[in-house]
Amino acid sequence: MNLTAVLHAGFGVSVLAGFLVSDTTLRIAAFALGAVLFVAGVAVSRRGD
Repeated sequence: MNLTAVLHAGFGVSVLAGFLVSDTTLRIAAFALGAVLFVAGVAVSRRGD
């Protein structure tokens, strides 16, 4: 797996964890981490072009 795939998989796991946790602070943190991982995946894929 390349780095872009790993970052986007991390995004999926983080968003799924955000839906599963009940604490609001942890939910926001999981969604924020997912957003950061998604943007990082896009940046890495564009850097490779």
